[in-house]
Amino acid sequence: MGLARIAIAVLAVTLALGLVIVGGVSLWGALTKDASKTASSSPDPSSSGQAKVTPPGKHASSEPRVQSGNEIDVECLVAQCPIFVAGPGATDVIYQGSLVKGETQKFSETRVIMKVDDASTVNVTVNGQRQPRGRRGQEHIYKAPAKQ
Repeated sequence: MGLARIAIAVLAVTLALGLVIVGGVSLWGALTKDASKTASSSPDPSSSGQAKVTPPGKHASSEPRVQSGNEIDVECLVAQCPIFVAGPGATDVIYQGSLVKGETQKFSETRVIMKVDDASTVNVTVNGQRQPRGRRGQEHIYKAPAKQ
């Protein structure tokens, strides 16, 4: 009888631990999907509230621009460009992921900070001003509003 009770207790603890792990993984996946949906949102009142993603091979510069706050435009020049965008608060993640070659993304908030792992792989425009491309393998942080 004592051995059966121990086996049942071990099984119960294993099942509980398994449920906690599955729940954590599901929550993480849901938050990651939600963050990517939130990343495409923009406070631009003239649009539906989503950032405009330009298909590969097209440039966002062909569209008329309406300046609303601070903007960072980024265009990926290689197969994959990992970026991280935050703002306006210090803990507000707007986007964390990768762009593909030719894809452009616009981020507009009262304050935007973007970190790029390799500054040579992207073209970046901050508040309408083209930023110089960094060296290969150099991590770079772009800020809007840019320091004057």
